Amino acid sequence: MVTHTPHPQPLRLSIRTAAINSPMTIPSHIPKELTACPDCDLLLQTAQLDHHLEGRCPRCNAVLWHSAKHTDTISFAAAISGLILFYPAVTLPILKFTMVGQHGSNSLLGGIYSMWLEQERMLAVLILLCSLVAPLMHLVLTAVVCLSIRLNHFPRHFPLWLKYKCWMQSWNMLEVYAMGIIVAYVKMMHDGEVTISGGTFCVSALLLCIILCSQYFHEEQAWQHWEKNKPT
Repeated sequence: MVTHTPHPQPLRLSIRTAAINSPMTIPSHIPKELTACPDCDLLLQTAQLDHHLEGRCPRCNAVLWHSAKHTDTISFAAAISGLILFYPAVTLPILKFTMVGQHGSNSLLGGIYSMWLEQERMLAVLILLCSLVAPLMHLVLTAVVCLSIRLNHFPRHFPLWLKYKCWMQSWNMLEVYAMGIIVAYVKMMHDGEVTISGGTFCVSALLLCIILCSQYFHEEQAWQHWEKNKPT
């Protein structure tokens, strides 16, 4: 059960006052029975048994924690599948087109190289980072973090892996490139013959794996595993 804390403000004031009066800054320790809403910052009083169910904020209905089981297994499987699909997704032709007797095809990596040759280097670097580097690092770090949780082995660099994983997730914009593929297909289909190649299916499957990694990976549960098993 999630209940509203009667007087959360005095707790914040007491923490701030103690930090000011102390000769050296000491990090405050908020009790584990208190949970702050990530959307409206409402301070809630919870019990340890509440985390076996899905918790929502009574004020804004935001999800506080998830009750799904085996989420690390789904995220790990999606990350491994995405890593397998990554190379064919960026190298195989996405669209093949025929216009006025001329044939051509393009791939994700080939499109970046073409922009670089056409002196659109800033745009090429931006697409390289957001469509290749960020998705690859997101998948790698998700696989490493989930593998550490499954093996119950937490190296000292686990918090950095988790932070960089969440940071790379925010820079992952492969879906923007996928929307560009759809727009190009719609515009070119009236001017010539356009066929969908194997790279399109690989990019679609890769995008699905990235979505599963984002939806089924719960950062709070990963931090809880770290707190219970971190090396001394």
